[in-house]
Amino acid sequence: MLSIEDLELLNVMHMTKSLKESANKLRLKEQSIRNRIESMERNIGLDLASFNSDSILFTKAGLSLAKDAEFIIRYINTSVSNARLIGIEEAMALRVGTAMIAPEKLLIEKLEEKKEELKPLNFMKCHIFSIEETLRSLESHIDILATYYDERLSAKYSLESIELRKSKVMLAFSGNKSLMEVPMLDIEDIYGKKLYIYRKGYLKAFDAVRADIKEYHKEIEIVSFDSYSPKLVEEVERENAFLVAFREMEESLAGLTLKPVLWKYSSLFGILYKKDPSDKVRKVLKAL
Repeated sequence: MLSIEDLELLNVMHMTKSLKESANKLRLKEQSIRNRIESMERNIGLDLASFNSDSILFTKAGLSLAKDAEFIIRYINTSVSNARLIGIEEAMALRVGTAMIAPEKLLIEKLEEKKEELKPLNFMKCHIFSIEETLRSLESHIDILATYYDERLSAKYSLESIELRKSKVMLAFSGNKSLMEVPMLDIEDIYGKKLYIYRKGYLKAFDAVRADIKEYHKEIEIVSFDSYSPKLVEEVERENAFLVAFREMEESLAGLTLKPVLWKYSSLFGILYKKDPSDKVRKVLKAL
């Protein structure tokens, strides 16, 4: 089995692609890294990586493991953060959900504006791995979040909402220099390409995009997915495809260009909370 130190090593190697930089980051000797990779390979019976001078060359198996290592480390760190929250007096910690589809920046900014009024509450960001599971059990792991919603979604999970803005459905893409320079995309710009859309039944805006494309723009191949993630962004970039997204998600779409589209799809963006919120959530709602 691999240890957390092994996963951290693979993660750093994948980020730096350099033996020297990896050694500096981990405060190890370069030979120690070589030895540890050889030990891992013997342990799991797979070739993971080779070294060409300072360059790190991953095998397909090694690259897959390194990418998963990044997710596992992030998951462990989140678990540790959540565990720490348990040790903090409940009334002192407001757990703010954060994910690509639940960007917390605007909500945190509004909370910071009311910080004096909200004392002694602290704001703690908690990463969400499943937006739908979080909505189903809101206040179990987080107290409040800002995300995209409509009346159907609010009713499904018995939630109340505060609208912050209406956000237009946009498209994220990579590598197409001619499209990067235009101020707005036309639907025909993505003919012959793959379009990644969140699976059917979540947001009405997503379903409307999917339905209209299936009926009127058969030149576009629709690919459904279950969760926004860094791996999804990598896949869109690799496929030279397009991804349905929103402006507030821009910081999470590293490597992709986000552009408005000549269409009228949009979704509400705002704060979701339980119909019978806790005292600390009530305090926040009153301040906002």
